[in-house]
Amino acid sequence: MPLKLVVWDFDGTLADSLPAAVRIFNRLAPQFGYAPLGDVAAARNTGTRQLLRQLGVSLWRLPRLVRAFQAAAAEEADQLKLVPGVGDALAALAAGGTRLGVLSSNREDTIRRCLRANGAEHHFAFVVGYPRLFGKAKALRRILRAEHVARTDALYVGDEQRDVDAARRAGVTVAAVTWGFHTADLLRAAAPDYVVGDARELPAVFAAHRAGAPPQQL
Repeated sequence: MPLKLVVWDFDGTLADSLPAAVRIFNRLAPQFGYAPLGDVAAARNTGTRQLLRQLGVSLWRLPRLVRAFQAAAAEEADQLKLVPGVGDALAALAAGGTRLGVLSSNREDTIRRCLRANGAEHHFAFVVGYPRLFGKAKALRRILRAEHVARTDALYVGDEQRDVDAARRAGVTVAAVTWGFHTADLLRAAAPDYVVGDARELPAVFAAHRAGAPPQQL
């Protein structure tokens, strides 16, 4: 089947931002009255909603924390690096005529600054900064309509269970990458179409999808 559109999450998927995210959250936690994130390995194996509860972050206060976090992250956007191997995958896809975009909970300007600093912004036709941690399915459906692309011709790449859930709700094939926030075990529990452990394996996923091969875990 054709692969006309690949939409990427940003933090933890394109950008190697987990260390910076932990550092920023722990810097903000005292002013919001939240517990700091100490055991990163345990956090990576915990669903997002459960982790928020463990840290004392209520959903009604979450938007304020997200705004403060994003403002702090924007200051470091130029310093973030792409995950090793991702740049080559982007170049290969773009060269093959696949349209690329970003859908992330981060801010568009932050994403673009990072991509620009890493020489990758030109690969992307659009960048969508969706301001909520949950609800990406709605944004994905909007992107498909705007791009005039069928669900079967698109693929979403993300690093968290909520990315897998969003793609499932939008009816889009999803590749979950294990180098970001959530562990391989946690991602597999969400039943993505593909689980990818190394960015160098991404071209094989895209080729398998184009060929109509059955889902696989790489």
